[in-house]
Amino acid sequence: MFFEKSFYLTEKTGNNALSYNNRKNKKLYVPSLIKGDISDAIIWDKIVFEDFSFENEHKLKSSIWLKNYVEARFNNTPMYIFDNHNIALFFWYKHFFEWKIWKNNLLIHIDEHSDMRHCQGKTNFSTLEESFESAVKICNVWNYIQPSIEDWLISEVLQIRSEENLKNYAKNLEKMNKNSDIILNLDLDFFSPHLDYIDYNLKKKIILDASYKAKIITVSTSPFFIDQDLALKVLRDIFS
Repeated sequence: MFFEKSFYLTEKTGNNALSYNNRKNKKLYVPSLIKGDISDAIIWDKIVFEDFSFENEHKLKSSIWLKNYVEARFNNTPMYIFDNHNIALFFWYKHFFEWKIWKNNLLIHIDEHSDMRHCQGKTNFSTLEESFESAVKICNVWNYIQPSIEDWLISEVLQIRSEENLKNYAKNLEKMNKNSDIILNLDLDFFSPHLDYIDYNLKKKIILDASYKAKIITVSTSPFFIDQDLALKVLRDIFS
């Protein structure tokens, strides 16, 4: 029902609202979801994110992604692979409405960015359909976590964005509510070249540890923030 077919965001909503008035292209592609494995993550040619570059505020950067979102499994744990990180919010609620997780979950957020900005739009998670609308058309890549906290789906967030965070992972995790189910929320831009000073094997070790503890794994390939060939290379190395 949701993501059964690909579609376009054409209105000033979700990620399409970013720099909307200053872009000639007024639509972003949203792929369909297939069941498979990480080998089904294949680069496609549609624009899924478009905004002005951090390096040059006058240069518009158009980012393409994959042919499909992929529902896979790792260690028998559901794993969802997609482009823009706000899509994770829908999959969390999908599992909530399927009674696979409840409220007050612990989110392990491994990412170059915090994604904790306040969402300006009015979100609603009373039904899966409303959750879909909130995740895709109201939230964007910067602000999708706070609404889940306000709705009590997430009660604690363990942010891992630096080498220090990785080294303190076990100690900080120990302080969290041990009765909470764990959601691993990974953004592959944590492997961007400018973060190569952080030990690769340490990143991989912590991601795998969190993966074995998680009830659901959401993975964003972040086409605007990391080269997608590199993102897929990392994805396959970690989870193969």
